[in-house]
Amino acid sequence: MNRLFQKELILVALAGTIAVMGLGFIIPLFPIYVSEKGASNFQLGLIVSGFTISQFLVQPFFGGLSDRFGRKPFMVGGMACYGLVALLYILADSLPQVFLVRLLHGVGAGMIWPALSAYVVDQSPVERRGETIGLLSGVEMAGFAVGPFLGGMLYSLGGLNLPFFGCAVLALLATSMLWGFIQGKTPQRHEIKLTWGERYGFSSLRLPDIRLLCWIGFAEAFVWGMIITLLPVMASRLGIPPEKIGWLFSSYFVVYILLQRPVGKWSDRQGRKKPILLGMSIYTVAVILLSQGGSLWHLILVLAIAGAGLGIYSPSVRVAIADLSSEKVRGASMGFFFTTRMFGFFLGPNISGLMADRWGQGLPFLLGAAGLALGIWASWSLSTKLSQKISRASACLVGTGSREAKEYKRLNV
Repeated sequence: MNRLFQKELILVALAGTIAVMGLGFIIPLFPIYVSEKGASNFQLGLIVSGFTISQFLVQPFFGGLSDRFGRKPFMVGGMACYGLVALLYILADSLPQVFLVRLLHGVGAGMIWPALSAYVVDQSPVERRGETIGLLSGVEMAGFAVGPFLGGMLYSLGGLNLPFFGCAVLALLATSMLWGFIQGKTPQRHEIKLTWGERYGFSSLRLPDIRLLCWIGFAEAFVWGMIITLLPVMASRLGIPPEKIGWLFSSYFVVYILLQRPVGKWSDRQGRKKPILLGMSIYTVAVILLSQGGSLWHLILVLAIAGAGLGIYSPSVRVAIADLSSEKVRGASMGFFFTTRMFGFFLGPNISGLMADRWGQGLPFLLGAAGLALGIWASWSLSTKLSQKISRASACLVGTGSREAKEYKRLNV
């Protein structure tokens, strides 16, 4: 069996964990930080989604550039941007300034995640991709699970500025790790000349499974953007103190983490389709329950159910994109998939904020559940090939005579 625990994979996973731990410091508190500056629900949604606006715009291009120039420069540069921009939240006085900082933060994220995810897939054995991505995702989410607790403690010690400072310190520590210990690899030049759309991932939409996976990612991210925007404010209005709001997100992340590696191994044995379908179904139930509000412990339980749904879904959907891409376009394909997710994450806070202002905070969750129901349909519609065991490079995922097959082979030989 191919070796999974390689030094560089472990270091990349650790760097990602450190970075998202710092982001976890501020996620539960950020809506409160913006609300204290006088934002309405709509302004809150717009500012929260500012992160995704810039990430949405830059992610396919940074993913494609990492295919050409290597993964390391974009992981290192993105982490450095991530850390330095976090300090600017402390200096922002007005809502427009906060929005600008949020945009810059998204640029850093857009550099990091396509390159980092593609790097992990590049280094992992083909027959263990699900397990590898699941392990990476679980280790990264450990940072999110711990982050809200630590962020609440930092808030208690020094107010809102201290969590932002802690986020910056951890991101810059991750930058140092990637710069000092990860070997840069120059990609090989390929004889096939790629078009602009192929280079930056847009041509991947020619494959039906890619289109369905992008819709699933869009629906899931739409709802997650809505949750992180409205849930802290909802919980605060229900009388839950800020330092305990982090408990809700921690319950989500703990369950998510525990499921990542076993579900990744399951998808390596049984295929990607079943975990995606099951996870989306569970997530939909959780969102319907969230629409009813409730006590602290009720919300903790519901967020744990949501974590189970996304924990089952997440490794398989990311690896399915990798299965459908070769190394020379993998960063671009993953960047484009992440961009469709970011588009959902952008619309979720804005639409839910408008609806909450007009009709209350329960209705947006029901809208999100309807979108997830379409995601369940898309999961059911995925190719039966995605239900088969992945034992070699994923040319087996596409038929042999179709136009889509010919396009796939052109990009993946």
